[in-house]
Amino acid sequence: MEQNKKRTIITLVVLLTLLFGFIIFVIIASKIRSNELEKNPEYSIAIVIDTYVGAKARDYVKYKFWANGKFYIGDQDYMPHLQVVNIGDSCEVVYAWTNPNISRLLTNSEDLLKIK
Repeated sequence: MEQNKKRTIITLVVLLTLLFGFIIFVIIASKIRSNELEKNPEYSIAIVIDTYVGAKARDYVKYKFWANGKFYIGDQDYMPHLQVVNIGDSCEVVYAWTNPNISRLLTNSEDLLKIK
């Protein structure tokens, strides 16, 4: 019985360590993306190519934009109960000119997408 308690504790410690490591990784990656957009911003127009429901029943918009001679695709959550977004709508996008895979759609003061 004592052996089972030790195994359970070791398993719990390992799982918690992995969980905390993953959380720290996600936070650091998000910070790096934000810093890259802040240091190397480039602005363009994106076209909405899809809307879908993702994890935790959040609504997302998928968009594409042209940068450095090729198309890039991104996605971002939005609030459909406050704003109607249709496929083909144009939105303002900011991307890192050093890595256009890092991008986000611009929003106004009410966190609504800037649709043109």
